[in-house]
Amino acid sequence: MEKTFKVSSYSKVKALSVAIVKSLAEDYDVRLDAIGAGAVNQAVKAVAAAKQMTDISFLSDIDFFDVSINGEQKSGIKITIKKLHP
Repeated sequence: MEKTFKVSSYSKVKALSVAIVKSLAEDYDVRLDAIGAGAVNQAVKAVAAAKQMTDISFLSDIDFFDVSINGEQKSGIKITIKKLHP
């Protein structure tokens, strides 16, 4: 199972990092979708903050994705976070 969060440049880092940790604790994988430099910045900071606030070990993978917004093709960053099971 996977939870997807759409991240914007206005996303609150603390709220997003708490959502990441709660999702991992419930055994969900997490996907963060960010389009634009500000959104990517917030997403990366949230992953780093989540790492600091939990003892859950997880792995993150970063990739590009393409999306059409108002008929215009845009690229985004997808961060996939998976809990490491012992």
